[in-house]
Amino acid sequence: MRIAQVAPLYEAVPPGRYGGTERVIATLCDGLVAAGHDVTLFAAATSSTDAKLEAFVPDPLRHVLDADGMVEIAPHLQLHMLAEVMGSDDRFDIVHSHLDIWTMPFGRVSSVPMVLTMHGRLDLELMRQILPRYPAVPLVSISDSQRLPLADLGLNWAATVYNGLDLRSYAHAQHDEHGYLAFVGRISEEKGPLLAIEIAHRTGLSLKMAAKVDPLDEEYYEEEVAPQIDEGVEFIGEIDEEQKPDFYAGARATLFPSDWPEPFGLVMIESLAAGTPVIGLRRGSVPEVIEHGVTGFICDDVDEMTEAALHIGDIDPENCRRHAERFSAEGMCRSYLDVYGALQRP
Repeated sequence: MRIAQVAPLYEAVPPGRYGGTERVIATLCDGLVAAGHDVTLFAAATSSTDAKLEAFVPDPLRHVLDADGMVEIAPHLQLHMLAEVMGSDDRFDIVHSHLDIWTMPFGRVSSVPMVLTMHGRLDLELMRQILPRYPAVPLVSISDSQRLPLADLGLNWAATVYNGLDLRSYAHAQHDEHGYLAFVGRISEEKGPLLAIEIAHRTGLSLKMAAKVDPLDEEYYEEEVAPQIDEGVEFIGEIDEEQKPDFYAGARATLFPSDWPEPFGLVMIESLAAGTPVIGLRRGSVPEVIEHGVTGFICDDVDEMTEAALHIGDIDPENCRRHAERFSAEGMCRSYLDVYGALQRP
């Protein structure tokens, strides 16, 4: 099958560090190539892939544009790339876009099947206003819960495909049941860093925060988060893929206090792959990824999360590792191939 994968231009595929969507796209491209398919990736030139790379910008946009440029220039570049892809769509059997709502008008007029994976949150008025205008465009959700805010709109959901990663590097990481609490991700209010710090303070356990501070979140970090960091909380900044297995394995538990409808949450499957259970708030995809009492605890508030942190030794690390296999790269690729096959025209 000749497959076009159209990636956001904000980060390389895969990203150097933070960038969950780009990591998933990289995993998908390499997995499809390994399965014998002819894959072309449209992305930034600094991307690294087993697919054929058609570079659309020399550098990821987050690295070269300021805040104004991200608002005023980045959307045009993404639309330009989609126009270029669709202008040569006779080269492909299917076009798979990861560019959110910018894809919709092109999906309506494409001469080849096009599918769009929605990687972000859908509980926004913007989505309710735009998506119903394109009822025929096939959409993929990354969790069942992601769809719920739009359940009344009759959209063309082709499937739910859970994100998958190549988790082989986690296989030999040695879980430390007496280690620290871990927080991984991005410093922003909805990700719950203050809740993670509160849990550490209330339990008396140490906390290590491996997190990125985006320029848009610097004020929140400096004014709200930094003043709460003390000798029991270590902020180590963003870590790369090579550092992640040992970081997760060194934790007794990973805290996932995201207080918003998280569409998926790669942090959870990375932690489970290292044998480390997850303590998460009951938001978004958390109940679809974590098995309560088996691979961690699903909690309704910070009190329950605090109590769970004190009983995390009840969770068997091997159950966590086995559960992570549900989110393998191979499984994700098979699911997307099923979607492509169902959409192909006779």
